[in-house]
Amino acid sequence: MNQEVYSRLYDVVQANMDTAGGKFPYEKETFLCDVGAHPQEIDISGYLKLSNPAFMQAVHVAALKRLPEERIVTFWEQRYGEEREQFQEEVLRSIANSSVVAINQIRIIHNPYFEQKRGVRYHALGLLYGLTDKSSLREFGKKLPMPVQKIIRKVFI
Repeated sequence: MNQEVYSRLYDVVQANMDTAGGKFPYEKETFLCDVGAHPQEIDISGYLKLSNPAFMQAVHVAALKRLPEERIVTFWEQRYGEEREQFQEEVLRSIANSSVVAINQIRIIHNPYFEQKRGVRYHALGLLYGLTDKSSLREFGKKLPMPVQKIIRKVFI
């Protein structure tokens, strides 16, 4: 029932976009896969039936909460012709190994291809990614004495 309502909402928005001369940036399949889902949980079972381009877009939106960048789309476009299972596994491995997934502790569930990394070490790496990705911490680090900066670089880089 919910999918039908969301499907009709998408159709209304797409019709409005067509009238205005635009195009909704998400494909309908992408929108329907991610709508109503938990922000830290991606249930892959609903994505497996999608075509390769729709699968790539839907997984990126679910994990990163945005459409893939143009360079990412260009990279994956070269692989759209691959066998569906192989393509899906490569996309999922790419997403599962991203720092965004680690930082936000996003879980990929019902994944038929591999078991996602879990545990204290993975959680700690996510926290470390989060700490090292802050511009304010970088600015603070630049103000530290050079010997301390060298030690920090050895530990974190």
